[in-house]
Amino acid sequence: MSAKVVDRRPLGADSIDFELAWLADPDALEAIDVDLGNMVDRDSRVIYQLVADEPTSYAGLRDAFGARPMENSKGKPLRYSRMMAPADPCALYVGSSASFRSRIGQHVGRIGGAGTYSMRLGLWATAVPANITLRFWLYDPDINLIELEALEQELWDSCTPLLGKRSGR
Repeated sequence: MSAKVVDRRPLGADSIDFELAWLADPDALEAIDVDLGNMVDRDSRVIYQLVADEPTSYAGLRDAFGARPMENSKGKPLRYSRMMAPADPCALYVGSSASFRSRIGQHVGRIGGAGTYSMRLGLWATAVPANITLRFWLYDPDINLIELEALEQELWDSCTPLLGKRSGR
């Protein structure tokens, strides 16, 4: 299996930059979604990484996460990605998805039910002065999901993200 993973190359790679403050604007959230729709085929499997362009931004993100709302407007408990709190993170989050646009919509706070684990950046991070780069790598829809998970784990291990959890059981 490991030889297969090493040989697996992405079909493409791209990125989108945005300021966290933009996530308070529904039009900006829609624009990010439209951009992703133009860049990513609906059937693609994707590994993605969100990175703060300035390493000093992670301290503000850590503090803001501590003050995040714990319930939605209907009083239902919100589930968030877990705080890993490494001393020197070099990423905000690492993940993979078969429904990339939807998953990013959950992370930025555009969509997602109270029970879905995600970052929900629009609920707590918009006051942090940070520019975020969403980097993503596209894989063929027929990639074995175990291979995709192994590739995600390799990226996770190389960058110690602030939020989320390492995939796998």
